[in-house]
Amino acid sequence: MAAPSTSDLASPVADSRRNLMVAAVVAALICVPVGVSLGMSWIELPWSEPEPTRAVPEWVALPQVRATTIDGTVVKARVALDVPSSSAKSSIQRNVQQVGLVLEVSIAQQTREQIGSPQGIPSLAEDMRDRLNAYLGSEEPEPAVRAVAIQDLLVKPQ
Repeated sequence: MAAPSTSDLASPVADSRRNLMVAAVVAALICVPVGVSLGMSWIELPWSEPEPTRAVPEWVALPQVRATTIDGTVVKARVALDVPSSSAKSSIQRNVQQVGLVLEVSIAQQTREQIGSPQGIPSLAEDMRDRLNAYLGSEEPEPAVRAVAIQDLLVKPQ
């Protein structure tokens, strides 16, 4: 029988070290991502928090409104309405002609100077909102129209 070589004697020790290294690498490959993910759950990141939900406006665009003011000035306007519910939206869309007439009355109650003043457009938008809510029969806790946005306003020169 031949005598065992020195490489055969060191083989079980080298194999156990190699196995230990492989086990350590595999453990590191598994434990590091798990540890990082668990650690990240304890950290509060600004983008991980859900933002508080705000009511997103649901705008209903209306056809162009054309009216004549008290002093005879022709005004054209494009208006969009912020409505809180789909029922209010469908009510407005079913009665778009009457809603347009309510907006025309609101413009007709103004003068050229009132519309041209610094508070003219916000005042007109508020008047339109109030008249529409009165026409649609909305109640105070939940008005049919939250806001009126006057997108384009063209006042014809006299």
